[in-house]
Amino acid sequence: MTAEQSIFIKATPAKIFTYLNDVKNRKSYIPALEEVILLDEGPIQKGSRYIEVANIAGRKLKTTYQVTAFEENKHVTAKTLKSIFPIQADLDLKEVQGGTELTISLNFTLKGIFRFGASVVKGIVTQQAQGILEKIKSNLE
Repeated sequence: MTAEQSIFIKATPAKIFTYLNDVKNRKSYIPALEEVILLDEGPIQKGSRYIEVANIAGRKLKTTYQVTAFEENKHVTAKTLKSIFPIQADLDLKEVQGGTELTISLNFTLKGIFRFGASVVKGIVTQQAQGILEKIKSNLE
């Protein structure tokens, strides 16, 4: 299942890419995120692993990711290595007149009981993706 959203930001791809790959910035645009723990020395690059710790419904949820594709100022892909919710997140930056189009694609697999609420989960994920993009835009413009 895929949820995809895009937004126009009045900033260069380089500025946005640098901002997105600095893990210290993540709490400012990812809801419920409390901490990001780098498992490998920075900066983020292909092969880098990190853990995101989020507080969801009063519970701490730890998700381990690995960067599987990395093209500076253009594209990053991260996949979960350890998670209750397997997901691949793709971020694509395309320079357009006056700024950058930033697209986030979230590909996820629902298992067990979650499959029965697939359309609801997709709606929530899509809404969260849009919220993330809007926060990134407001933080950078």
